[in-house]
Amino acid sequence: MNEEIRYLVESYYDIQKLRIETYNRIVSYVMNNSQKLFENQYAHANKPSIIAELIVEGKIEYPDEIENIVWLHNNLYEIEKNLVKRLDEITKDHPLRLHFLDRIRGIGPVLAAALIGWLSPIERFPNISKLWAYCGLAPGQKRRKGEKVNYNPKLKSLMWKIATSFEKQPSEKSRYRRLYEYKKEYLMNRKDLKSALERGEKGAKLHIRLLALRFTVKRFLADLWVEWRKLEGLPITKPYAHEKLGHEEYEEWKPDN
Repeated sequence: MNEEIRYLVESYYDIQKLRIETYNRIVSYVMNNSQKLFENQYAHANKPSIIAELIVEGKIEYPDEIENIVWLHNNLYEIEKNLVKRLDEITKDHPLRLHFLDRIRGIGPVLAAALIGWLSPIERFPNISKLWAYCGLAPGQKRRKGEKVNYNPKLKSLMWKIATSFEKQPSEKSRYRRLYEYKKEYLMNRKDLKSALERGEKGAKLHIRLLALRFTVKRFLADLWVEWRKLEGLPITKPYAHEKLGHEEYEEWKPDN
């Protein structure tokens, strides 16, 4: 079952990517032809993306020369929606979803299914550090030419999707958004990074954002590891930095509002 879930998740993202590429072709067509084709009835829709959205929704007539592209987009979108429903159906009763993932803002059916499919069984990871390493979040884990990667690249990409999903949540309702804000503020006041910001160093803001996102998704994975192992009746420990080094910023997971 986990292999099937992984395949469906990969197919979802492949189809989503193709659907977005197809949509961008429609936007490009509108950009090159909007004044000629749409200036009268839809003059208020001055953004090509707005006109493209009206086209794919069937709210505006369009030339026959893009009929097949619109057809492709809409069919891909239907498949995308059906895959979400399918992934939701086959994982909705999983204990991790019921007791953890479904209680977190920013984790929908696809992300939940991906986590279940790729990380099962959780007993493979005797500590949080090994889970971080498998997801490509251990220190020094980078792709190097000619070397085999020591993590799962698809999971590393998934972690980025999860982190940016948390970034989009309202802070008053999302614990992980608040953790992101806390870490970002801390980094902006860290001596070396603060100096880089004050000097207007290129990429400094992006670097801080990426560090904060990385921190946030690692905290999420730590919570997932603890809660999942509790459900399985497996032994748990706090992260090494808290268990052995005495860091005090660790707090137990609580559901979002």
